[in-house]
Amino acid sequence: MKGILLLSHGDMAKGMLQSSSIFFGENLPQVQALGYQMTDDSEAFEEMIGKAIAELDSGDGVLVLTDLFAGTPAHKTTRYLKPGQVDVICGVNLPLFLELLGLREAGDLELSTLMQTGKDGIRLWEVAQPQSDDDFF
Repeated sequence: MKGILLLSHGDMAKGMLQSSSIFFGENLPQVQALGYQMTDDSEAFEEMIGKAIAELDSGDGVLVLTDLFAGTPAHKTTRYLKPGQVDVICGVNLPLFLELLGLREAGDLELSTLMQTGKDGIRLWEVAQPQSDDDFF
């Protein structure tokens, strides 16, 4: 199973992991979340990333999800990149993360599909007429 490492500025990554428990339960295997805080040493954070990748990789690799393209968490993954083994997607959102968890269980991980899911998850909420919950399920 591919490991998943969530990285963010602040506690966003930890919040996404906690939110995913509503859909997938607690204690997800091979998933960790790290948040870079303003007071953190960036070199120490980079070492934490390396340690987490090593812990999460059971032989199938690790997918790292970061909050911002070119932000510190993304930059600190650079030395660990190994295409196909350790890949990084920047701009994570909850729809992308939830899709990844579902696809990972099915064993079907296509990075372009995940990224499209993240893009498609950004929508303007418009209600043309009153709706009930039954209309959505």
